Amino acid sequence: MRTVAFSKRDGEWLVHGEERRSGMGGDLVLAHDELADLRAVDLRDALSSKAEYSGHKDSAACVSPLSLANLDTDVVGIEVGFEYRDGHLLVTAMHFGDRSHDGDEHAAVAKVERLIAPYLAHKRATLASANVVDAYSGPEHLAIELRIALPIRGRTVQDLHDIGDGTRQLCDTLSSGSVSRGVVADLVRGGAAELLIGQPEGNWLDAKAQEYDLATLRGKVGLAQAVARFANGEDGGVIIIGAHAKKIPGGEEIRSVPGVSPRYKDTEARYRRILDHHLYPPVWGLRIDVVPTTDDKSLISIDIPPQPEELKPFLVHGAITADGDTQGSFISVVQRRGEGSMPITAPMIHASLAAGRALLRGAGRPQDSNE
Repeated sequence: MRTVAFSKRDGEWLVHGEERRSGMGGDLVLAHDELADLRAVDLRDALSSKAEYSGHKDSAACVSPLSLANLDTDVVGIEVGFEYRDGHLLVTAMHFGDRSHDGDEHAAVAKVERLIAPYLAHKRATLASANVVDAYSGPEHLAIELRIALPIRGRTVQDLHDIGDGTRQLCDTLSSGSVSRGVVADLVRGGAAELLIGQPEGNWLDAKAQEYDLATLRGKVGLAQAVARFANGEDGGVIIIGAHAKKIPGGEEIRSVPGVSPRYKDTEARYRRILDHHLYPPVWGLRIDVVPTTDDKSLISIDIPPQPEELKPFLVHGAITADGDTQGSFISVVQRRGEGSMPITAPMIHASLAAGRALLRGAGRPQDSNE
């Protein structure tokens, strides 16, 4: 039996064989908690039958924010939906963004198209169209409806909805152009790391395909240096372990986020112990999260907020030399520069120490009685 259908004889929607009252305009209304039980090919065929029955070329299905137990077909969302058009099932996603000062709607649409292209390619999907919807737009906000085409065989309606919702979230998060360490860390912690696909590494973002081997000195020093690089920088940073990057002209960008199989059950505690031993002073506000992905894998996120200048430079007990050897008795000082790193030089360290001594001398000097 089809999981969802339209009866041309009765003019009724059927979901798992039971009649479903139409929404406004005769659209099919689905509850958000039943999408995983519906086949995408069945939805396409049902919408096709409705379009043929109505004598139109298209038809649509909406998703209610209510559960199936409380479903009211008059209550629907506009963020993500489905549309049958020109013989294909499309996913629709509505993005609400700020209007630019110059009011150039074409530029706004083009910007959104560029943002979502890497994510859609990763999902084997393409953007069928992107149009401004005047009815939902206003003086300060611009509503852009995205229509997404993608293979549906073997997929559930939930699979399609997730891609539409991911596209919408990506637009909402990145369209302002102010992608930050905090935004990236929140996406990873919230289970939306796939939205980072296509994002470049840089001063505050580092993708690691493999976990550090903390059973070795090299792994311990490598972890401490990775954190120190961002702690010694201006913007802090986030390290995502389990994310794969690929070289592109001008740097590297994240191409997939499959996760890793964590080596340890106490990952966070173990990482912190290593950092306590090999990194000084302790990093203020450091956060380590282990976020499950799929197939018993997880992403490990290390979030390093910008550090107070008086704590710098952060020193690593141990060093990896230019020829690849690891020296446990050395002290190393590094900082992030673009997608790579650079050592902090002896003159820079001396300048910091000299400034500190001068500050201490000034703080300890008695004030002039005339002041």
